[in-house]
Amino acid sequence: MARPLSDRTPAPLLLGGPAGAPPGGGTLLGLRSLLQGTSKPREPASCLTSRDTPSPVDPDTVEVLMTFEPDPADLALSSIPGHETFDPRRHRFSEEELKPQPIMKKARKIQVPEEQKDEKYWSRRYKNNEAAKRSRDARRLKENQITVRAAFLEKENALLRQEVVAVRQELSHYRAVLSRYQAQHGAL
Repeated sequence: MARPLSDRTPAPLLLGGPAGAPPGGGTLLGLRSLLQGTSKPREPASCLTSRDTPSPVDPDTVEVLMTFEPDPADLALSSIPGHETFDPRRHRFSEEELKPQPIMKKARKIQVPEEQKDEKYWSRRYKNNEAAKRSRDARRLKENQITVRAAFLEKENALLRQEVVAVRQELSHYRAVLSRYQAQHGAL
């Protein structure tokens, strides 16, 4: 579950001075220090002369706080027996794995006469049957993994959309506060 906005929201850019100080007398904080959680005040002049942009964030390192408890049966069907349990939060499929597979027509069966069904024939049939079973199982496993991962991503996407709406509302609120401040005290 996502943390409430009050837990994520940094302190305001203007820190008030001592009680009774004029409203514009606070010190400005750099954006990077706000985003990183450090609250070292900076001088207003240095803040205005050099732009302090945050470093880019790697999307793969961002973790969305949410509860996702897939059905244990689905996880069992998505995991290879004897290996680590499939984790839909961490697993990433490659582009190649997600490409649609072409539908191939089955070859027509060729009936082999009974007199030609010797030991070599039965050995090849057994090997082919085992290979077909492995192929079907691998395809089913991959489909199950994609289904569980898609369910996780659907839930994560819905949660992120809610967060985007909340952040946009918060942004419009702060823009309104800033415009009111600038109307009273002039541009920053």
